[in-house]
Amino acid sequence: MEEKSPYGKQRGGREAAMSVVGRLKPIHFTMALMLLVALAMTVGNKEFLSLYNITTIVTFGAILLIVALGQMFPILIGGIDLSVGGTVSFISVIFVFLIHRFGYWSYPICLATGLGIGYVNGIILTRVKIPSFIATLGTGGIVTSLAYLVSPRPISAPPDEYGFFDVVNGSLLGITNVFVLGFVTFILLLAFVRFTHVGRNIYFVGSNIRMAWMSGTDIVKTRNVAFMLCGVCAALTGIIISSVRYGGDPVVGTSYVLNSVAAVVVGGTAMTGGVGGVLNVLFGTLFLSLLDNGMNVVGIDQYLQQAILGAMVIFGVAVSFDRTKIPIVK
Repeated sequence: MEEKSPYGKQRGGREAAMSVVGRLKPIHFTMALMLLVALAMTVGNKEFLSLYNITTIVTFGAILLIVALGQMFPILIGGIDLSVGGTVSFISVIFVFLIHRFGYWSYPICLATGLGIGYVNGIILTRVKIPSFIATLGTGGIVTSLAYLVSPRPISAPPDEYGFFDVVNGSLLGITNVFVLGFVTFILLLAFVRFTHVGRNIYFVGSNIRMAWMSGTDIVKTRNVAFMLCGVCAALTGIIISSVRYGGDPVVGTSYVLNSVAAVVVGGTAMTGGVGGVLNVLFGTLFLSLLDNGMNVVGIDQYLQQAILGAMVIFGVAVSFDRTKIPIVK
């Protein structure tokens, strides 16, 4: 069958199919991939969809979701935050030390520290005029070094302080607090981007920074807020990881740099900015959690897993990249 073009010409079946695919949103590709991965992993191991394994996927997916939601904001304004790994590691270590001195006050102190790191990233971008890739690469190295200076090796909290970690390790009505924290973070940030002036400005700046400036948008404030939110989410992730492990690790955040970016772009948030959002990150995180857990359950080699993850990042960028912002070279 051939489809008639509105211009009077005939379009072949291949062109028509490509047109249909082109109208699909990136998030639809992610949902389709989730179904394919779940099916493939179930064939490889029937225990993949067991209640225990699903609980594991959701719990650890909630941790990735939080840091990925933070990473989403710099990407939405057309930037990136490579310091999230260092921030997670640094907070992971100092949280254990602060618990001993300040008890429950360690939670707001660590969140404020993450906020401060994000603010520094924003200032370097907006005031010093250094691209976010370079700025956050530098600050990430600094906070990673600080983590090593605080503790060059993993540390454990003494048993008499375990009670302070129950804020994260406990459960509410049979649901783990880690999942609750991930859900609450998701809802709060969803409300922020949809119903607040600053949240909408983040999209405006990412879509067209020149037009946003001409319309009176405070570019500096918007960019700073984006990186500050990223810093807070990275700090919360560090707190959760330390609480789950009852200890800190100066390298625990290393994997979250690539994983957070992957969760954002695979879900359909464009690296060029202004396209995507919280729901995209949710589905991107669920997909990566399914993939990561499934590869371990099935028994795929760890080194090969990184290659698969890298391929997913390439795919995510391919389907979400806004090519209209790239000059045409003839």
